Amino acid sequence: MELALPLRTGPGLRRDALLAVGVAVVLFIGSEFAVPDDLWTQLPQAVGPLLPSPAVGALLLAESLPLVFRTVAPLPVLAVCAVASLGVQALREPTPLPLGVLVAFYGVAVRYRPLVVLGAAAAYLAALVAGIVTGLAPISDDLFYDYLVSLVATVGLGFGVGFSRAAARLSEQRATEHAREQEARTRAAVEQEQARIAREVHDMVAHDVSVIVAQAAAARRPLPAGAPAEGALRAIETVGRDALDGLRRLLHLLRTEPDEVLRNPQPGLDGLPALLSQVRGAGLPVDLVVRGTARPLPGTVETNAYRIVQEALTNSLKHAGPTRATVVLDYGHDHLAVEVRDGGDAFAHPERIAERGRPRLPGGGFGMVSMHQRAAFLGGELIAGPGVAGGFRVAARLPLNGG
Repeated sequence: MELALPLRTGPGLRRDALLAVGVAVVLFIGSEFAVPDDLWTQLPQAVGPLLPSPAVGALLLAESLPLVFRTVAPLPVLAVCAVASLGVQALREPTPLPLGVLVAFYGVAVRYRPLVVLGAAAAYLAALVAGIVTGLAPISDDLFYDYLVSLVATVGLGFGVGFSRAAARLSEQRATEHAREQEARTRAAVEQEQARIAREVHDMVAHDVSVIVAQAAAARRPLPAGAPAEGALRAIETVGRDALDGLRRLLHLLRTEPDEVLRNPQPGLDGLPALLSQVRGAGLPVDLVVRGTARPLPGTVETNAYRIVQEALTNSLKHAGPTRATVVLDYGHDHLAVEVRDGGDAFAHPERIAERGRPRLPGGGFGMVSMHQRAAFLGGELIAGPGVAGGFRVAARLPLNGG
């Protein structure tokens, strides 16, 4: 479940305020033309007093004005709008559609897990059916069908927007991490080149200059002070020592010690709980199953296993729709088996992918290629395709001493 956002100001608050006012206007107008037998016959008589009774007007305002805070507290706003809408029905003045309730349901569907949204929808429909059965809500079968279809469409739209936003956030995070990895590799290459230059300067130039200085000092000692040769050798020795001092300063700049460089630690399997928590917050329930004896593994194995799980879960968010995923880590004697599977049916039915405008082959994206490359880098293998019981499955076997 996503936490409520802080109170917003500026364009976001103005947009929600305008939305609430618009919903209120539509509800007030709709209350005058609710389910008319003949709209054109009723129109002349309804043009006059367009304002409903004070009680109905107060309930219509209670169903619309709280939408100003729909991004701050989606569930409380939904509860207030639903109670107000049911109150309007109890006063024997049903509206064509509970617009305030639908807008509130959209906000909840975008921000919360499917189980929470479906529970709220079931509670609202149950209260509506109870009102119809007890006679408190004079809603016809046709009008109830309109309510039901509108609610299903709104919740489905909210789910789609929520999944798209979550997938975009994960893709953006993956791109940022890839840029950091690329920057780290570039920095490491520069450091290696600097170290190579420093070694060559130290082994070749500094050594030769040191020999020149030592020979000049040795040749100067037997000569009398003030002799022309003694002055020339002293100048050679002085210039050589200055050159050595400059070379030492240059070597100090070229050398990069590990503790002097800030490195971003690569993620390992101990970072999986945080990743799974983020995916759950995005609306995809995930279970983690660990088999064998969990133990520290080589850094390259843990990093690539983490990336494979991250990419597979991102694909599930993008393509599987409302479903549930499972991550399995199997610690073997000489390998680590990683499996990510979901219960969706997007990849199991290519015709549905074609209807959505997505590629028919799941291996056509860069993410799938990246997972195969990570497994091959360790000398392992990766299989991706429809699962036995439906959905999609990614399974990798990563040797601990391969590559």
